[in-house]
Amino acid sequence: MKTLLVLTDFSQAATHAAKYAALFAKQLNVERILLFNKLQSITTIPSTPLVLTKTLTAKEEALSHLKQLANELKFLKATNTELMYTAKEGDLDDLTNELIGKYQVDFVVMGLTGKSKLEQTLIGSNTLQIAKTVSKPLLIVPELSKLTPISKIATVLDLLDLKQANIVGNVLKGLLNERDIELHVMSQEHDNIPLDSLHNHNFHSVKEKLSPYKPSYYTISGIDFVFEVLNFTKEHRISLLVHVEKKRNFFENLFMTDVTEKMAYISHIPLLLVKQPN
Repeated sequence: MKTLLVLTDFSQAATHAAKYAALFAKQLNVERILLFNKLQSITTIPSTPLVLTKTLTAKEEALSHLKQLANELKFLKATNTELMYTAKEGDLDDLTNELIGKYQVDFVVMGLTGKSKLEQTLIGSNTLQIAKTVSKPLLIVPELSKLTPISKIATVLDLLDLKQANIVGNVLKGLLNERDIELHVMSQEHDNIPLDSLHNHNFHSVKEKLSPYKPSYYTISGIDFVFEVLNFTKEHRISLLVHVEKKRNFFENLFMTDVTEKMAYISHIPLLLVKQPN
């Protein structure tokens, strides 16, 4: 059963992301959408009657909001898609991965707003933290993105890396099998590859892997990666950007400029982040 997990704090950005998720689920033929809200921790003496009362009240309010959100999504989702919702207190990273395992989640969805520095800090920090820890593809939906079906998908691939091509094909096969959806592949040019080399073999393997989807190929310089990619999405009216992240070690996460973070904040269209295993 294909399942979409939608994380929400009931903000305008999160609600917009949930609506987009319903349309995304419809195109992917997802059987189940799970809405989840992380309850705020009550910072007083634990296990007292007051704390228990506040916790129960907070959960009741969250479930009421989730029910209301589920009712809004009924008109956007496919008629046979099941809608579920739950709320729980705890660490968001741990709870997300717990739900992924329990419900065999395929995609996680979160919203992102760019209205103000304060909102970027409160909402953006959670979204980008989840991007680092989540074990499944994460769909980040900008608040100003359009609620329209996906028609054009763009991704950046290393045409010598068959793993990346396999990831894109496996993650998006439900969409790419639709005749009306275009795939646009950006890459750096690979000239003068020796015919008898492993690189040449990989190059042709990547092209063969993607050939059923009839992609269009484009060359980028990579000098200003984020600017080139986002400019491309505007020029070609792309509706979904897919970014395959290579796994980085602890020190790279601390000191490297995060391309993902830049893309998430600047992108005007939904961004699907997929981790590349070692």
